[in-house]
Parts: sequence; C-alpha cells; structure tokens
Amino acid sequence: MTDPTSAVGEPLPGVRGIVDDAFAELVERIAGEAEEGLFHTAAQLTVRRDGEVLVDVATGRTHRHEPYRTDTLASLYCTAKPIIAVAVLRLVAEDELSLDDRLGDVVDGLTTPWIAERTIAEVLDHTAGLHSVNTVLARVLPPSLRVGWLHAAEPPAVWRFGLDRAYAEFGGWFLLGEAIESLTGVPFDRYCREAVLGPYGVPDADLWLRVGPEDHPSVGPRISVTYDLTMDHPVPLLAEAGPETAGEWNPAFGSYGCTSAIALFYDGLLADLGGAGLVLPAELLEEAVRVRTPIQHDVTLGREAGFGLGFMTPLSTHVFGRRPSDRGFGHAGQGGTSFAFADPDAGVSVAVLFNAGLDADTGLTFRRVTLVDSLYRALDAAD
Repeated sequence: MTDPTSAVGEPLPGVRGIVDDAFAELVERIAGEAEEGLFHTAAQLTVRRDGEVLVDVATGRTHRHEPYRTDTLASLYCTAKPIIAVAVLRLVAEDELSLDDRLGDVVDGLTTPWIAERTIAEVLDHTAGLHSVNTVLARVLPPSLRVGWLHAAEPPAVWRFGLDRAYAEFGGWFLLGEAIESLTGVPFDRYCREAVLGPYGVPDADLWLRVGPEDHPSVGPRISVTYDLTMDHPVPLLAEAGPETAGEWNPAFGSYGCTSAIALFYDGLLADLGGAGLVLPAELLEEAVRVRTPIQHDVTLGREAGFGLGFMTPLSTHVFGRRPSDRGFGHAGQGGTSFAFADPDAGVSVAVLFNAGLDADTGLTFRRVTLVDSLYRALDAAD
C-alpha cells in the first residue's frame, strides 16, 4: 500500500488517499476523467478485500471549488437503502418482527387496506405494489403530502401481491422507516446508527441517514452536491447541501456519506455471512441476499432484474457487468451517481461515488460496467 502513484511510480496528480499499486492505472483514469469533466468532475472510490483497504481515494473538486476529499460527504440516494433493510432484519433477528408480519399490525395508525395487508417480506422484495411513487416526484412533492400520495397510489388491479415485482423507489422504504420507529420508539436513523452502523464500525461522522438541524452547521460544509448532466448544461443540485433537504425525514433517499463508510457497511455484511454475528445471523442474511422470486421484467427499471430482501441481486441483472459472482449483492443510486456491493466469492466490498448523474445508457452501461470490469482486473493483478 502506497500513497497514490501512477503505474510508473509517479505521484497521481489531484488524487488524495491510498491505493494499492494494482489499482494505480484505474485511479489515474478516474482522475483524468474528473479533470476532463465530461462525465464527472469529482469522484470517490473505496475497495476492501478480506478486511484490508486496497483503495480509498478521492479526486476532483467540490461545487465550492475545494478539493474533493475521502471524507467529503455526498448524497447517496438509493445506494444506502440496504442499511434500512438490515435494520429491519435486525428486528427480525431479535424477534421483534417477522417477515410475515403485516404492515397494518406494525406501523402505528396505518389503516389503508391495500397497504396494511402487505407483509414485511413483500415490501423488502418489491412485490408489495408500492412502485407507483418514484423518487423524482417524491422529492418535488412537499413532505407533508407524501403520505397521502403514497396511500392513494395503488398498483394496477391485476397486480398479484407477493408474486408480481416492481422496484419501489420510495414507498416501501418510507413504510419500513415508519415500522422501525413504531417498533423501537426511536427515530429510524438513530436505530440504524446504533443497531447496524455502529456494530459494523462505520464512523458516525461519515454516514448520515438524516442530518438534523442541530448537526447541519458542522456537517453541511462537508457536503458536496451532485451535478445533473442529463440536460443541455450541468445543473448543480444545490438543495442537497441545504438544511431543509439534508434534514428531512426520508428513509428512501435522504442519506449522505462517503465511500469508505458504505464499503465498511458491506464489509460488515461479509463478516456476518461468515458467522461473525455482528448484526445479523448468517442464515437470515443468506436469505436476504439471494434472489427471492424468478428474475422478471421490472417496469420501474425497464429491464430483467432480480432482488433479495432489500438488495439488488444478482448484480448482472442490474448492469454491473459479468465479473461479480452470482452471489454478489448491493445497490445503486440515482442516475448512476453511486453504487456499492459485496462479492462473497471474491471477499471484496466496493463503493463508488461520482458527483454527476448521467443518462441511463452512459451512467450504467458505459460507466458502471466498464468500471466494475476494471476493478476486477485490478483485483486479479493484486493477487
């Protein structure tokens, strides 16, 4: 392990952090792309294998034109959703909840029949018909109106609950957050921190599911916003750094963090799959990271896709390429801005963050698949 240097041993300009020599060429390429500015102007990358940090780097500049650092925070969007899933599974492991429990018996005050009858398992594996509310519209809508919209957004009449599946970007995670608070009596973000992130060794300061008003004065300056590159010119999403957006109650896509933190989370999951018992028993976690229903066309994602309990799996059905094993599991964020995954067969956990969202073809098919393939080639070289 060395300070960032090129393949010929020269320092990597504009790169901050540490990198194994086998990854120097890949990191140099990401830094060059940030400097070029066509697909992003800043990035973070963390790779861990068997508990060892192989890469933890940052490159580029924030929207404030400051150096992008390894501890710079950014909106993780959907990439952090598995944290909510693991928190729910922790309650299952503690016999406070079961996968067959209905939402109406768990969430205080929930009486809307079509939602109240749904089980925790159906919500986690996206067969609960909660996919009509997408993240973009949910973010535009005032928080006070989101509950009413969610409850009114029934799936088609032909929907077969528990069988038909469509990725629910917003509704399921909103309801899981309510379930956590109803069962524990504490805010969902506090429970996730104490019951999941803490035991996995994730520093409190590096991953936030909600940045409350009391914390924003110190945390806000560390947040760098995302650029939307799907329009005629780059549009900085400045609301991400504001106290209103950072502090809203939003289990679906309200988290902020850096790649070192999310990679540690996945490292903890790998440890639990190996029987460490830090947060979840291995048997329950194995159930969560395997495909729950036959792989089928997903109307939200527009492709054939598979899911476990809150996890995207197999990764090949989520445009991660063919290098991760069939046991690989993870999740990705809005517009390809971030993604993270673990591959038990390789013993590796990976987290990637770009400061720019692209169109689907460029962000997923080009950027994500190419990067994941390069990561595995570097892992091969590091052996």
